[in-house]
Amino acid sequence: MSSPTKQTPIKADPKSGTPTPKASGGKVDKNAAKEAKKASRAAKVAARGAVPDASAASSPVSGAGASAAAGSPAASAGPSAAGAGPSNSQGQQHSGPSRHRRALAAEAAAASAAAPAPNAASTFFSHLPGPRDPDTPAALASEKLHPTIVRLGVLIAAGTLRGASARTVGVLEAFREVVHDYQCPETGVFWKDLNSHISPMIAYLETCRPKGVGVGNAIRWFKGEITRLGEEDAEAPGAGAGGSGLDEAAQKAALIDAIGIYLRDRIEVAGQVIADNAREKIKADDTVVVYARSSVVELTLLEAWRDLQARSPPQSFNVVVIDSRPLHEGRALLAALTAAGIPCTYTLLPLASTALSRADLVLLGASSLNSDGALHSRAGTAVVAMLAKEHRVPVVACVETFKLSERVQLDDLASNELGAAADLLSIPTAHGLELAKPLPKQLATLSLLYDLTPPQHITAVCTEVGFIPPSSVPTLLGKSNGAA
Repeated sequence: MSSPTKQTPIKADPKSGTPTPKASGGKVDKNAAKEAKKASRAAKVAARGAVPDASAASSPVSGAGASAAAGSPAASAGPSAAGAGPSNSQGQQHSGPSRHRRALAAEAAAASAAAPAPNAASTFFSHLPGPRDPDTPAALASEKLHPTIVRLGVLIAAGTLRGASARTVGVLEAFREVVHDYQCPETGVFWKDLNSHISPMIAYLETCRPKGVGVGNAIRWFKGEITRLGEEDAEAPGAGAGGSGLDEAAQKAALIDAIGIYLRDRIEVAGQVIADNAREKIKADDTVVVYARSSVVELTLLEAWRDLQARSPPQSFNVVVIDSRPLHEGRALLAALTAAGIPCTYTLLPLASTALSRADLVLLGASSLNSDGALHSRAGTAVVAMLAKEHRVPVVACVETFKLSERVQLDDLASNELGAAADLLSIPTAHGLELAKPLPKQLATLSLLYDLTPPQHITAVCTEVGFIPPSSVPTLLGKSNGAA
């Protein structure tokens, strides 16, 4: 007779109470104990409605270890435990998800099947900033924002204050008031605390609309002036380790005066010098073509008209204003020129080729000028410059040096702005042609505010230092940075 088989003692798990085989030193018993622990852990996780980790759900089971795991309470705990651990005593591996996970996957598949495919045209320009809400109530309630900054942000976001020069003047005027009203804490240092004080205001203006090159250069200059004020404060007689050698009122007056000098020299006087230089290119009986509206170009035309009328009143020149939807900025320029008595012609961008066929000069404004000579300006400027080159008409870009940028761009798709879709689709004179609201999901509206004119389409750049070719912009950029 065969001797009776020795039974393996059973010992309960002290944490879960699940009986586990006691290791007897054999390889089979060790595997059985390990698989029983994994099955117990899988049963606990499945009971909570979650999915066990991969090591517990897909561990291979074979031989006597499978029999021991199948005989354990975890193996017979129900469908949840069976779906999470080994499924039978023959060592088959069950790697599929639990019922909870399969239900989630089915819901996700149904939702993706029901949702329409995204419009590729709308996602292609999704990285560009569009019109933004300045959130006026929250801004006014914030203690970190000066009321003048909030008002400026609303004007910029609404498009009331448009143009690089106008926005730069508005930003510097606003910060001049901020400096005037700022009260430094008793334990603080004026120039150090002022930097922290203006940081949230700069961030708020950025949320209203991207700064652009002109405003960005002005803010960078303003911060540099604050830092320079701190260096002078540290070198002043009686200054301690933290500075405070200068009186707070004197530091405020120095910053306010510096802002006034920047506005006068870099914007007002610079625009006047550019107008004086560019008007020499306008002769009697010339036809000058302009696009949209630029404050420097407008000043140039008015100065040239006054100069020509003062020298020989019977003589004159003609101006062709080319405009485009949806902003129609050229209408304001047209009103200013006709009020001065200048003969003008108004047309839209599709007829630019016809207007340029009889032109003698093209004057263009700019939002910024890149270091490679490319002109970043209102959308449509590149079309006018290319057509002018085709008709052999010289193109002069009027740009102040505070608009110079160190960047180099091949196109204007990476850094641009999106206009409001409602402005693009609204046709006040033909409401019957407007699309019904809401717009179809398959329709993607695209209204870029700027474009990039290659330097080979620009004959000369007129700045406050004189006429230069587009290839000389890096030299001028280095001089302007040194002067700033």
